[in-house]
Amino acid sequence: MIWTPLTAVMVILGVFGLALMIYTVPKAYNISKKISKASLEERYGLEKEYYLLSTVVWVVLITRIVASMLFWVTNESLIPLIPGAMCQFGVNQAGAPYSWIDNGVKLIVLLVYGIWLSLDFLNRRVKGAPLMQSLSRLFLLLAPLLVLDLALDLGFYFTVSAVTVPCCRVVFTAESPIPCPYCFVFHDAPMFIVVIACYGLAISLVVWSFVIRHFIKRVPEIGGVGMEAIRRLVTLALGFAVMGTVALIPAIMQVLGPAVPVH
Repeated sequence: MIWTPLTAVMVILGVFGLALMIYTVPKAYNISKKISKASLEERYGLEKEYYLLSTVVWVVLITRIVASMLFWVTNESLIPLIPGAMCQFGVNQAGAPYSWIDNGVKLIVLLVYGIWLSLDFLNRRVKGAPLMQSLSRLFLLLAPLLVLDLALDLGFYFTVSAVTVPCCRVVFTAESPIPCPYCFVFHDAPMFIVVIACYGLAISLVVWSFVIRHFIKRVPEIGGVGMEAIRRLVTLALGFAVMGTVALIPAIMQVLGPAVPVH
């Protein structure tokens, strides 16, 4: 392991998230099993447990958002410490196979937990919390994905070491039909970071709106707040899509500019 302040923070965030998961999973299981047959008094107690669960999930997602952003910063900081690495491609080679899987899982975690929190937001605005049992079950289904994300972080940062790795230009040569994606986005044309982020958020918001629509059909009680949420999500998605399209123009100019070392 290459121990730096940033890798230490990533490990701490991973352990913190895992501890929260161990604490909340039994509560979610208890709610999902008992809520349908609970008396009024028991339901009140389960509702209190659910709101605690909801709060913890918000904390978990915020820590994973921070960890996802810090993931890229940490990997950038490791480039000078790994012989042969010229970009994050080399860092991922040094931490393979955990690193490659971790990149994809992080995006999926943000998407699916965003869905959960969108539904939870609606649930809080409707009297009687009609989605409480569904969200508790959904949380149990999603818990392994978050555990996988945490495990990959720990596996990656405990595995990566100062081994000599081949430069990305060995794989992505001048004759290669595509450039190294890490060099291209983070160094050659950084405006594409804005483009990718905006389009990614737009797509995510549209997916969330479709999921909300699905739950509206199953639970008519959330119809009013659900349709309002869909309108807002679609509006935000359109806004991010416009921002991404606007950012695409300077991004293309960076690629076509003579000073850009595209490879």
